[in-house]
Amino acid sequence: MIIGSEITTNRGEIIGLFLSEDIKSNKFESVVSEIKNQNGLAVVPHPFDALRKSAFHPEAEDVEILDGIESFNSRCTLKKYNDIAENFANKYNLMKTAGSDAHFPSEIGNAGIITENCDIVDAIRKRDLTVFGRKSSVLNHALTKSLKLMRTI
Repeated sequence: MIIGSEITTNRGEIIGLFLSEDIKSNKFESVVSEIKNQNGLAVVPHPFDALRKSAFHPEAEDVEILDGIESFNSRCTLKKYNDIAENFANKYNLMKTAGSDAHFPSEIGNAGIITENCDIVDAIRKRDLTVFGRKSSVLNHALTKSLKLMRTI
């Protein structure tokens, strides 16, 4: 089991993998520093997704401290956002991951990583993995928006 957390920073969300403690900060550089101090990995979820307020838009100077980027997120409504992420990861040689970003049970497993390595921690650290995924239904997005609206009413 991998212990991780999606942390909201002043620039967008970052995932910390292999964490042993909660991350206290919300400033991007400090969050990544706290993740690294726990011997964790800092990964950007759903990057470049302009339809999400929480999306992190990495820049060239960020790759010095980031470990990876989600090159496929099943809840990215537009394919171009995953394509931009994939190209960014390739350009800067970042580890590529994938996420289902499941909000409903039917979305679990829509995206992920595959490896032949029996040690998942070793596989992730060595980038011995392959990304897979399929997009979530637009109906799931509509249902999520409806539920959020109902909660605010």
